[in-house]
Order: sequence, then structure tokens, then C-alpha cells
Amino acid sequence: MKKIMLKLALVAITFTTLIVRAENKIDLSGLELVNAAQPFGDIVTGGQPTVGDLKLLKARGVINIINLRTPDEFDDYDEAGQAKALGFNYIELPIAGARGVTSENAVKLDKLLAGFSDELTFVHCASSNRVGALFALRAGLIQGKSIEESLKQGDAAGLGSLRGATLKQLKKGQSKTD
Repeated sequence: MKKIMLKLALVAITFTTLIVRAENKIDLSGLELVNAAQPFGDIVTGGQPTVGDLKLLKARGVINIINLRTPDEFDDYDEAGQAKALGFNYIELPIAGARGVTSENAVKLDKLLAGFSDELTFVHCASSNRVGALFALRAGLIQGKSIEESLKQGDAAGLGSLRGATLKQLKKGQSKTD
């Protein structure tokens, strides 16, 4: 009898977890940011948000923002101030173009995301290109995915013109493990 009860409890926990995960899918309509996507469960990716986008993301349950833009890139409004005023946990991880597409920065992103487990998190840069590059590196260099699968994950998160630099880093990382 105890075994049956334990199995039923495990089924209930698994089912509840799946329901909660499904509920974390958010509506991305109405957002002005380019390349808006939710490629990985609790992670929303995209380009530069407007103040209106921040308000919509907050209303739709996003808790954390990771901004990959460098401080001198954007001055249309005080994004950090607006995000904090809206109650977001706001983190800056400046990635300066291709030279910022490194395994070290992928590790930094991975550690940040690990701290936000099961919380909706928005990761952005100007267009989501750097976002995609770091997610590809994370997939290949940290999660052990193939180069092909890593690039697919990068594409899903907005990888574009940084594909060459990303591929170079993936191959470099792969040669270290061979």
C-alpha cells in the first residue's frame, strides 16, 4: 500500500510540475521589442525593450531582467531605474559585440540563470544577437550539446551576425575536450 501511495504522490508531483511549467509560457503579443521569443521554458529573449514592454513583461509574470548591452549603448531612458521601479530583479552583464562572445561570459550567464531557476527571466541586448550567441555557447560549452544543436539553440534565442564568432568559440571549446 505504501508503494502505491508513493507512486501516486510522485505522479501528482510530476503532473503539478508540468502544469506549472506550462503556465510559465507567456503571451509575447503587443511587445515592441524585436525577436521576442520564449525559447527555453522560463526564459524570454529579445531586443531592447521600451518602457511599455517592461510594463507588459512585468504584468505577464517576468521577474528578472538580464541586460547584455554595454552602458554606453543606450540612453533613450533609464532602463535600470525603470525596471527596478517596476519591481524587477535587474542585472547587467555587458557583452561588447564579438569580443564579448566568450566562454567566460557564457559561464556568467549560466550562473545567473541558475540563480533564477523556475522564475520567468527576460534576457536582452539590442537585437537578441548577443543573447543568441551566449545561449549557443552555453549549450555547447556548458551543457555539452553538439555544435549543430548549440547553434539551433542560439538561433532560437536570436543569433544572427555573431554566428561566425560563436561557431569559432564553439569549435575552440570542443577542441579542448577532444
